[in-house]
Amino acid sequence: MAGDANGHGLAAGAKRAAQLSGQVPPRRRTGPVHWLVFNSACVAISVATMWLGPVVPLPGVLSFMGFLLSVLLIPMALLLVPVFWLRRVPRNKRKVAWELIIVLIAAVGLAFLTYGAGEERALQERGRWTKAVVVKVEDRKSDKCTLRTSNGQDITPLLGESDGCDAEVVEPGDDLTVLYDPKGAAGPADEMPSGSYAGVIVGLAALIIAAGTCGCVRMNRWDNAYTGGTP
Repeated sequence: MAGDANGHGLAAGAKRAAQLSGQVPPRRRTGPVHWLVFNSACVAISVATMWLGPVVPLPGVLSFMGFLLSVLLIPMALLLVPVFWLRRVPRNKRKVAWELIIVLIAAVGLAFLTYGAGEERALQERGRWTKAVVVKVEDRKSDKCTLRTSNGQDITPLLGESDGCDAEVVEPGDDLTVLYDPKGAAGPADEMPSGSYAGVIVGLAALIIAAGTCGCVRMNRWDNAYTGGTP
């Protein structure tokens, strides 16, 4: 009788364990090193893609895809991967570490700044000075000027307000001396770029890696605490 009771108890325990295992997937074992590598890889891919776009330069389609990757997909991955990686915590009980919100914003800023730095390097390496004619001035929130060289070649992209296109000063028909990219990957400028982005880019990259790793580790500990595991 005692043996039968023990057997029934073990069978019931095994059945319950099987039910629980079906409801709660096994926990992915991730530690600080894993999250450090993940965040570092995301930052490296974003910086390389946005830098190479204007510097190489990449073809238009690849440059656009790289822009979407760095400005949209990678920032979202830095936020969503640690959230959906915690499979054992029900979705309605999952929390997002505040560090990951900072990472999301910083990653978007990093992408734009890196692209600006790439444009500066492109102008420094292959830029040409020319006297261009202002064909059209777009007076909007950020003024844009359409330029054309003396031999009739359109200069692309358009000249921005911060680079010398001021709708209150510049008019169609005016002559401007600009530094432009013959390959059209970097926007023209009215002076040689100073290369002032490097320090900010390094700082943002370090912030993303540090804050992202910290936030992911905290969320992983919440997962362990919820399921009774060890951090």
